[in-house]
Order: sequence, then C-alpha cells, then structure tokens
Amino acid sequence: MYLGSVPERYDSVVCLTYLGDRPLMVRHRRRAWEFPGGHREGGEDLCATARREAYEEAGATLADLRPLGYYVLSDGHTTVVTHARVSALEPLGGEYETVEARAFDQLPPEHELSWADGLYAHLLRVLGLPGAR
Repeated sequence: MYLGSVPERYDSVVCLTYLGDRPLMVRHRRRAWEFPGGHREGGEDLCATARREAYEEAGATLADLRPLGYYVLSDGHTTVVTHARVSALEPLGGEYETVEARAFDQLPPEHELSWADGLYAHLLRVLGLPGAR
C-alpha cells in the first residue's frame, strides 16, 4: 500500500466507513461482508465515487472524507483507499448489490468477509484505525 498519495489514474475506490469508532460494513448479495466501494464512473472525481458508492451500498452519507493511499493488484487494477465518518444512514432500498449495513466492534472473522486475504485488517492496522482483529 502506498500511503499518503493518490495516483492520477485509478479504477476503483474503497471507503473505510465508520460510525463513531466502529467500522460500518455492507453484506453483498452474492458475497459476504465488505466495506463499500466500487468502480469509478465517467467524469467522477475520487470523493464523488466514494460518496456515491457509500450511499448506494450502505445508505450512508459521509462526512470528513479523506483519501489515505492506494494499492495496486497484480493485474494492475488500482484502488484508492478512503476513510470517512458516516453522518447519516438510510435504510437500504434493495435495488443494489448489498442487502445489509452494520457497524461492528471489530471486523468479522475472515471466513465471513468477501475476501479472506487479510487486506481489510492490514489496512486498519497500518492506518491506525479501530476494528482490526
């Protein structure tokens, strides 16, 4: 992970969303628990992508949104990592890919996450955010 910078070109954004000091995650319809995020749409800047994805996937309105860094997967896919406090939460509409949003004291066990690669726990530890196992 490259901390403190944001690349000019990126493919997607993940938003480490928090209700107070508790990570707010979403349960994907076909996967498991994950932080809101997704692909950048044409013309969107980084903050617009993070805000749209958090609202669509969690019903969350974000405050204090800030980019923290980015990571690049082996295939070159670049994801920017952001952090934000959730200032308001609306019920999910059911028309998106997530079916539930929930705040956790700590991340769910790896087998309950969409990706059991340890990335979320690593990000939280490196960034000094609460909730890592």
